[in-house]
Amino acid sequence: MSVTLVDTRTWHRTAANVMGSTAELMFDGPAALAPIAFNRLRELEHSWSRFQSDSELNRLHLRPEQWVRVSHELFTALRWCARLHEETDGRFDPSVRTALEQWGYDRTFREIDESAASPNRSGPTPGLRGMQLRRDDEAVWLPAGLRLDLGGLGKGLAADMLAGELLGMGAAGAYVCMGGDIAVAGDVPPSGWQVPLHHPDTDEPFDHFSLSTGGLVMSTPRMRRWRRSDGSTAHHLIDPTTGAPADTDVVAVAVAALSAARAEALAKAVVVAGSRKGLELLDSFGVDGWIITDAEVLKVGCGA
Repeated sequence: MSVTLVDTRTWHRTAANVMGSTAELMFDGPAALAPIAFNRLRELEHSWSRFQSDSELNRLHLRPEQWVRVSHELFTALRWCARLHEETDGRFDPSVRTALEQWGYDRTFREIDESAASPNRSGPTPGLRGMQLRRDDEAVWLPAGLRLDLGGLGKGLAADMLAGELLGMGAAGAYVCMGGDIAVAGDVPPSGWQVPLHHPDTDEPFDHFSLSTGGLVMSTPRMRRWRRSDGSTAHHLIDPTTGAPADTDVVAVAVAALSAARAEALAKAVVVAGSRKGLELLDSFGVDGWIITDAEVLKVGCGA
């Protein structure tokens, strides 16, 4: 997603590659904030990336069945995971990591080995049962075998955190886009941030949204797809009930919510649930959303 910026003030605009995607920043504040902001994103990436062998998350996985004190950032991410896993009845499930790797997403997307065979068997993911979070000292207990992927939620949460932190560093307004995960804070252009929503197949806009607070996220199984050696096609959105890429009629989903992290979890839950149950899910959360199928665009909120 890109954005149209219309304002009489001067906004700094810059971008860099972080967390496997293009991170775009726009802010009304000192230009010196840009390198500080990108360094902060790299710190967050090192906290919860599954692709950095020495990330804090990967080091946590090496110490199962014991209390481990973690950084405030990782503890915050895991609290979000637990909360959103429960609120979506397990449709958003960070415990999909082993399933993702079994299906071939065991390295960055550009490095995926398409010659590997699909797993002989797959089954339900373990969920977060057994994970314990101790708030007093920000310690975590992971049961043996539980391996987490913070993927999209990590990008959404990073956008949320950085947008707020930029205000604390002196910016009057901030727009942070991590791939398709957008968070805004503070002052906005007069008509809001005008964000077009693009169809993943045609790249043509099917709608637009004026974002003035919170987050906006788009997710699709049509991207990050790869063909396996047996001819099957896999994608990165795993159905926790099967441990396999979701078999869904959802082509794409966009969600606007109070935070990009929440929008991320809801978008993933809709892909897993399918279009009709997904529409009910978004309606129950009182958010704005668009669900695209091959036949139609379903809307909830947003003037629907």
